Amino acid sequence: MAGKSPETVGPYLVYEQLGRGGMATVHRAETQGIGGFRKPVALKRLLRHLADDADLVKSFIHEARLASQLRHANCAQTYDLGKVEDTYFIAMEYVPGPTLMQIIKHCNAAAGLIPVPILLNIVGQILDGLDHAHNLCDESGAPLKIVHRDVSPSNVIVSNTGLVKLIDFGIAKAENQGVRTQAGLIKGKFGYVAPEYTYGKLDSRADLFALGVVAHELLTGRRLFDGKDNFSTIQLLREGPIQPPSRFRPEIPRDLDDIIMTALQRDPDLRWQSAAAMRVAIGNCARDAKMEVTNQQVLEWVEWAFTQEVRAEDTGLGRAIASLAEPTSGTKEISIEMIEELEDSSKTTIRPSAMHIAQPEPSTSPTTPRPKPAPTSKMRGQSKSSWWWVIFVLLVVGAFGTYVGLDFFGYEIDWSVFGQ
Repeated sequence: MAGKSPETVGPYLVYEQLGRGGMATVHRAETQGIGGFRKPVALKRLLRHLADDADLVKSFIHEARLASQLRHANCAQTYDLGKVEDTYFIAMEYVPGPTLMQIIKHCNAAAGLIPVPILLNIVGQILDGLDHAHNLCDESGAPLKIVHRDVSPSNVIVSNTGLVKLIDFGIAKAENQGVRTQAGLIKGKFGYVAPEYTYGKLDSRADLFALGVVAHELLTGRRLFDGKDNFSTIQLLREGPIQPPSRFRPEIPRDLDDIIMTALQRDPDLRWQSAAAMRVAIGNCARDAKMEVTNQQVLEWVEWAFTQEVRAEDTGLGRAIASLAEPTSGTKEISIEMIEELEDSSKTTIRPSAMHIAQPEPSTSPTTPRPKPAPTSKMRGQSKSSWWWVIFVLLVVGAFGTYVGLDFFGYEIDWSVFGQ
């Protein structure tokens, strides 16, 4: 805020808050360098009331140590981990630019759908970052087998250089790290979780499924798996129909359709087996369709998109469509046991509250469509009455048509017969 002195946390000057989650806040900050030299960073601070929770502190430290090993242009860097009094903090690369979530929402409201060449470049860069994370090894050369677990539009930033950055490895998993997440606990935004993860199986191919969902949503401007609650979203993930993006946008190349639908295979053995393989396919598609663009062109398009004003018609349908880009919730946790219990109870009645996790607030938007009311006995009676009127009208029309037809063919009707 202008005129307000920055807060000091260790060697950092802390400014406005950029985001807040269940465990931490993220602020824009600067290093206090020698000679007045300052470097912008994003400072993530564990909420103070959680500092006494040993498991959460371990998880926070694990995040910093894991993320600090990622050194790739398409992964946000982690610089520092520290503690000042009762505040734990992580200093990370500050990436100015919109998230894919912000881009999707603005495009739905103002700029129109994201051009296919721009999508190909963005997805290709994300795959480069994932390939680095999936194949990272520790100091001894042993594979870390990192899985991001939260690849979603809100965790990808298109920087002001056109470079795409995958952020927030806070819930990433490395199989050979000393700190492990609780067994059977699913983490991530449910609309992007791979189906096998809901059954307790997880490897790097889960990130490729999530990216397939992201790509589908970027192309179509609509949510792919969006149930009325978390359990129904998981059901859609497991069994719901998946239409190819070209069903909503015919100009999409068939090769791109195939790439995305392969990423969205529910059987991980039928999916892309590595980020590198999917990256090659994306590159070939861009080249063959003559849709290759540079990072600079991506930046120029993003800058153009955000100069477009929200359309007047967005007060209605456009706003409703844009709301589809918003996840039903942020990152959450749910145990596989909870899902199984809900599956058993679904034979009778499913209640979202049975999941024992926070639910999203109901929308108060005036454009939110209301469910149609169930027909009452009065409405059903009115429906029956209307059928009698339809039958009467048809009889009258039929009689008149018969009369006209007979008259046309020269027949005469003795109307006196009807008077007898």
